[in-house]
Amino acid sequence: MSEKPYRIHFTGIGDEEVGYISVAQSNSHVPFEIKRVYWVYHTPEHIERGNHAHKVCKQVLVALNGAIEVELENRQGGKELFRLDKPSIGLFVPVLHWRKINLAKDAVLLCLASEEFDESDYIRNHDVFISTK
Repeated sequence: MSEKPYRIHFTGIGDEEVGYISVAQSNSHVPFEIKRVYWVYHTPEHIERGNHAHKVCKQVLVALNGAIEVELENRQGGKELFRLDKPSIGLFVPVLHWRKINLAKDAVLLCLASEEFDESDYIRNHDVFISTK
């Protein structure tokens, strides 16, 4: 059985007077060893990011600033829509889930990935994604 996407609640340590810190550690808060970290920003609101799936790479997405909508689709066509708008909430994205990502103005998306970049891990054609076994 394949894994399902789910929200991860990172503990916020601090208070309104001094601010907060949240921590994401491999195999503790994040359900895999983190091998790559990247962030997406200054994306025009009319641009849809993602539009791919991964064969091997698992990810946790976090909206460090602003609001981000992530639509995930499994290979059976089931879709879930997630709104990320707090830096203390992450979204676990398992393998073989097609993603469409929309960022609000000034949003910053952080991605923690289980694998280093490998173009051969990407499925960039939706029809190929649906037929992947």
